[in-house]
Amino acid sequence: MHENKPVTDPKAVEIIQWLVYQSWEKVPNEQLIAATAERLVEAGIPLDRCRVAMYTLHPEVGSLLFDWDRAGNLPETGRREEIAYTRDESEEWKASPLRHMMATGTLQMRRRLTGPGAQLDFQALVDFRDEGFTDYYACMFGGTEALRLIKEGERSCGAILRWSSRHPDGFSDRDIAFIDAIVPALTSAIQAHLDQEIAANLLSAYVGPLVGARILKGEIRRGMAESLNAVLMIADLSDFTSVSDIVSKEEMVSALNRYFDAMLEPVHAAGGQVLKFLGDGFLAIFPLSPGLEAETASHALEAAKAALAAVDELAETEADLERPAMGLNVALHLGEVMFGNVGSRNRLDFTVIGPAVNEASRMESLCRSLGTDIILSETIASLLPEETRLLTRMELRGVKGERALYAPAEPLQAAK
Repeated sequence: MHENKPVTDPKAVEIIQWLVYQSWEKVPNEQLIAATAERLVEAGIPLDRCRVAMYTLHPEVGSLLFDWDRAGNLPETGRREEIAYTRDESEEWKASPLRHMMATGTLQMRRRLTGPGAQLDFQALVDFRDEGFTDYYACMFGGTEALRLIKEGERSCGAILRWSSRHPDGFSDRDIAFIDAIVPALTSAIQAHLDQEIAANLLSAYVGPLVGARILKGEIRRGMAESLNAVLMIADLSDFTSVSDIVSKEEMVSALNRYFDAMLEPVHAAGGQVLKFLGDGFLAIFPLSPGLEAETASHALEAAKAALAAVDELAETEADLERPAMGLNVALHLGEVMFGNVGSRNRLDFTVIGPAVNEASRMESLCRSLGTDIILSETIASLLPEETRLLTRMELRGVKGERALYAPAEPLQAAK
């Protein structure tokens, strides 16, 4: 299967050459696959439907499906479908021909769906027959190493391709050989596009979309930084240390994920960008646009309030389940920071640095002693005078001069 045999069919050579150039084009994979299928039809292949399944690297999505149908009869999900890791547990998937191929290391599966030679040994094949298909061909590809891993049960590599025909005679031997000839070039082009998407997904998941986009654009040199005005949000779970002393490490990780889900959703919804997790807390920024300072500050404050409400609601659920509950402390400050690459030659961090970050951190540490869940700086309060109230004036450790500290005008639940 897919051995390095010379391809002599001029139409197949033409498609392969086209696919090589497509590896460098930034078109969506669903468009690439549709264009390839249409070229196969133009070359005389009686193709009526195809599907390409590719594994990907994503925190929640395990694989991607790309579909093409000659008559336009696509599933409701359309040309592209993202498959969660939990799909592997569904009965439909466990009973599918493609799952069987993966489990047994079968690299090719050919099934006639009608006539004396029909072989309908999977329910999916019966369904295809009932839709009017006469022939079914599936193959796996991914290079020598990928195929070895597939045979050994490794799920995170390679591609599975499915081809179906409604032609009365199905596929000929020439048709199958033609498909096999273009599969290496097709999967290589798809993977080239997918690698870019994977890089963007992973960077977005680990450093956030704002930073991820900058890194992909080439802002990767150490010391490359810019001055940025932003609202800074530093948040920290209260009672984390005491809770971590009484639950297992696995339970603590699971609890942290639940709390981060609760408190970060309103931050993202308000336009905040989480730059890093700080153990049981996080640092986020809300970049400022000229003339929109008050609006951005208001959005950040509402996000902080919503995060506190979400954490309080989750804490009640945790208590009902007899699990230790935690609270949340938040500091909001507006100031100028340096935004860019900081670190050693071999390990960089794209983050914000400057006195404003240190000041926000000192403010957050005072929530408990000042009896509030949210502390706001004077730079925030000056933009939102109707929404804030003065708490106190004091010096912050490591910060020169006295600072006025504020809280939301509407009293919030006292810090636990």
